[in-house]
Amino acid sequence: MNKHYLLFRLEDELYGAEIDTIREIIMPEEPTRVPSNPEFIEGVIDYRGYIVPVLDLKKRFRLGSTPYNEEARLVVSDVSIGNVAFMVDEIVGINRIATETLGELPEMTKIGKEYLTGVVRDRGRLIIMMDLSKVLTVEEKDILYEALYG
Repeated sequence: MNKHYLLFRLEDELYGAEIDTIREIIMPEEPTRVPSNPEFIEGVIDYRGYIVPVLDLKKRFRLGSTPYNEEARLVVSDVSIGNVAFMVDEIVGINRIATETLGELPEMTKIGKEYLTGVVRDRGRLIIMMDLSKVLTVEEKDILYEALYG
């Protein structure tokens, strides 16, 4: 079975996320800081009339931080607490990938395996597949929910 994946870059690595989980890709805007959030939560933005947290994926996985430049984007995705905007270095494109080609993750990855679903070779590139709904732990979702909705 084929699925469409949004491909994005964090540092020099290529990642993919199922397109069905993505609401929209938007230009980054400087978020409003919210006290007492984890370091990787940049703050919140107004997204179509809703307050949405901005999460820097590179900070989340201790890969540095994403600069607010021309290539960076916010990937708005629906997770269990509502929409979250994930900051990425660059959007590479959308690819249709056969799910049966997803392979096992290598033993050594920069990101914990609990956030990843597999790896695939596509057009000579390795793409690491990420499940954006698992990026936040239950405790982190609770903290965000409390901060956003009291």
